[in-house]
Amino acid sequence: MAVWVNLGSIKVGGMTNDSGIYIGQNMQNGWDSHAKNNTGIGEITGDYNWLGVYMAILYDPDVIDAPIFDNDIKSPSLAHIQGV
Repeated sequence: MAVWVNLGSIKVGGMTNDSGIYIGQNMQNGWDSHAKNNTGIGEITGDYNWLGVYMAILYDPDVIDAPIFDNDIKSPSLAHIQGV
């Protein structure tokens, strides 16, 4: 994924599962990607795009989309390495 940063602009060549672009103070720990994908804003393509509102609301009424059995338990003793 190619990323170019120039004082306030971010250009991304492509995104796949288990990826994201975050603005402001945030923390993502111990990522896993299994099946379910939701897009908060949708797909934005091209150059010089502008979003007037930095908020996304996702309504997902499904009770169970894809049952995920995640057996790769992350150890708290390795948090500094894994980002947990």
